[in-house]
Amino acid sequence: MPIRLSNWKDAGIRSRTVNVALPESQVFTRVIEVPQLSQRELASAIQWEAEQYIPLPLDQVNLDFSILRDAKDTGNGKMEVLLVAAPKALVERYNTILDMADLDPIAAETEIIASSRSLIRSVPTLKNVMIASLGAQTTDIAILQAGILSVTRSIAAGGEALSRGVAQSLDFNPVQAEEYKKTYGLDKNMLEGKILGAVRPIMDSIATEMKRAIAYFENKRKTEKVEAIILAGGSAKLPGMVAFFAENLGIETQLANPWVGLRMEQRFGVLVPEGPLFHVAVGLSMRQE
Repeated sequence: MPIRLSNWKDAGIRSRTVNVALPESQVFTRVIEVPQLSQRELASAIQWEAEQYIPLPLDQVNLDFSILRDAKDTGNGKMEVLLVAAPKALVERYNTILDMADLDPIAAETEIIASSRSLIRSVPTLKNVMIASLGAQTTDIAILQAGILSVTRSIAAGGEALSRGVAQSLDFNPVQAEEYKKTYGLDKNMLEGKILGAVRPIMDSIATEMKRAIAYFENKRKTEKVEAIILAGGSAKLPGMVAFFAENLGIETQLANPWVGLRMEQRFGVLVPEGPLFHVAVGLSMRQE
């Protein structure tokens, strides 16, 4: 008997074609520099370049690339190329699930690429922006320059690590830890700052990696500065999270709002406060081939 994984037909959805986001932590994404090449020359050279950055044999991954900036735009005689490699085993698992759900995938990309597409519209007057997606297991970050990816990185710490920190520090069970984390978050004025104290080492490690990414970008682009940080993902909504990064990184920080520029029927108004959770889905819906 086939397994029914979706009731999308019952929900009145008419299209069975979908775009898919692959988890950043399981996909290899790098922005690399190469000499100015034609599209044909780059296609030939990219295999050699990929061997330098991809820790798996190339016959085990689906490899793709996209030119981000030509040499005339970078000003250093080299072009910047986004290199993405997804393990074939991962893609096959996703295809199996979609087949069981009677859905047809038309494109796949990483979560941070989809997020960038949906969130950059919320800061139209800013040139350099960092997006930080605080997921359950990882924190995925990207720095965009004029809407184009410049730096990507995945940090092995997220919401689950925060919950474990609360549980271990305060001797809570996992359910209690999750509830206290969601209720009091990183607000130093709540519970005498005990929740913040419990998760502080984890948050400091995330902030440190974000600082390193910013330093790398600003050192590479001598005249540029990151002007804002957009927080997405479930943990972004925790009390005090926005204030924590604003204070520790010294950069304007705001919650993700992927709904900017979109028209919504009134019945979907309940989703507006949940914007930080829908950044990937909205980005996928905006994808154009």
